[in-house]
Amino acid sequence: MNEEKARAILGERIQPDNSLHDSTDWVDWTGDDSIQLDADFSVDELEAIAWWMRNKTHAPTSLD
Repeated sequence: MNEEKARAILGERIQPDNSLHDSTDWVDWTGDDSIQLDADFSVDELEAIAWWMRNKTHAPTSLD
C-alpha cells in the first residue's frame, strides 16, 4: 500500500485535514490511534484505512 493507492481506495472519505469521515459507511478517524467503523469493508479498504492511520497526521483546524 502507498499513498496513491490509499487515496484511490478511500476517495472522498479523506477530508482536507487528513482525517477520515464518511457518514454513509460510517468511518470516523480524527488522528488518534483508534477509528470508529460501522459497515462492510473489503480487505483493500481496511488495508488503506490502516495505511492512512499509520502514515498520515490529522492537521488540526480552528474547530479542534
